[in-house]
Amino acid sequence: MISLKAYTNWINKTDGGERITYYRGYLCDPALQPISPNVDIERVKKLRRLVQKSQEGNLVNLLQKRHGDFDYEYMAFRR
Repeated sequence: MISLKAYTNWINKTDGGERITYYRGYLCDPALQPISPNVDIERVKKLRRLVQKSQEGNLVNLLQKRHGDFDYEYMAFRR
């Protein structure tokens, strides 16, 4: 998982078409993920809200790729 600051910096500095993986695991319920199951859930929620707001503001398109049970890669593509 990237930090809120790193994600914000990426949004502000990147050009359209670029991609970033902002989370790997299970964003809906991080406690169920096989990768880092002891992650700080509040931190995950803050990142999820920030990414969602950037999508609602038409800054990014979102995509997820399934790697296994409760193991997804969450990506943002800059518009």
